[in-house]
Amino acid sequence: MVHDGKNLKGRSNDAIASACLYIACRQEGVPRTFKEICAVSKISKKEIGRCFKLILKALDTSVDLITTGDFMSRFCANLGLPNSVQKAATHIARTAVDMDIVPGRSPISVAAAAIYMASQVRFHFAIPLKDFPFISLVI
Repeated sequence: MVHDGKNLKGRSNDAIASACLYIACRQEGVPRTFKEICAVSKISKKEIGRCFKLILKALDTSVDLITTGDFMSRFCANLGLPNSVQKAATHIARTAVDMDIVPGRSPISVAAAAIYMASQVRFHFAIPLKDFPFISLVI
């Protein structure tokens, strides 16, 4: 159905498939970042983003916005952090959003920053900042 329209003419099949995977993950409640999709495909983040927008327009549909909570448990698990750090990070991120401190910032970046703050300040876990780009694919 996606391929039938003229909106995606000239786009590679791999780019369309990657964008479809991104959309399917979001619709099923297990969102992935564009960088995670790029890691398993040979398509650039920019091209996946373009196809993503074109597919949503062609199908006249939308996907739910991503939130910090969508990534918090996965990022904490990847870092091997205890549940108490995850709860604190979730509270920090939710408070930052509620207080409108982080408008326009990526929820992924806000989640990573909250995890870093919770692990460093409150619980004194020695997680080097250099480990965060690898785990959360933010930077």
